[in-house]
Amino acid sequence: MKLLVIGAAGDVGQGLVYAAVERGWSVAAAGRDADRLKRIIAAHPAGQVRPVIGSVADPAAAAALLDAGRTELGGLDAVIVSVNAPNDVRPLSDWTPDGLLGMFAGNVITHFNALTAALDVLNPQGVFLGIGGGTADFVRAGSVHISMGQAALRMMYRGMAKEQPSRIVRELQIVAMVDGESTRHKADDTWLKAEEIGRHACAIIERPAEFSGPIVVLRRQDPIGTPPAKI
Repeated sequence: MKLLVIGAAGDVGQGLVYAAVERGWSVAAAGRDADRLKRIIAAHPAGQVRPVIGSVADPAAAAALLDAGRTELGGLDAVIVSVNAPNDVRPLSDWTPDGLLGMFAGNVITHFNALTAALDVLNPQGVFLGIGGGTADFVRAGSVHISMGQAALRMMYRGMAKEQPSRIVRELQIVAMVDGESTRHKADDTWLKAEEIGRHACAIIERPAEFSGPIVVLRRQDPIGTPPAKI
């Protein structure tokens, strides 16, 4: 399996790379920070994870990144995008229109850029998997904007899957706090480990027909690698 992970330096991204390496897959780890990617690559067997520097901030950059990933691995069987921009926690009324547009650009348009570019370079039966958050159906104080973005992301993946019925497009919606590199100091047993998310994502890629989606939900209580109930 030849897998490109976009956003490989993030908490979830590192878990995705870990799980793919665990399976013996060839992995291209993509991100904007070369030093962070070098550190991640050094944690795995030599040659199994290869760096790809780039971003999905705009269509041209996304196309270049996907092409670089395909070239690095000699083809692509799957692409996972785990990209999100940090957002302040504050009431919706405190946001400006420009601020909301920036939030959508970093959390929704980036996925759109990656998805449209990936469909041009993936193998015909290749799998595209986007990683989304779990507040698309509810809001927390100060986080209405995050719920708006996650709801838009979910509908984007649903829409693209409907428009491209011959392609395999999924979104893994994580309804839990994530125990990753940056949060491990405060995480408890109710949080999903990044490595668990990675293993679940790899199961979707291995057996997409069982995770019919296009939206696949993962909660803390769900068994890893098993299709949960659809929403």
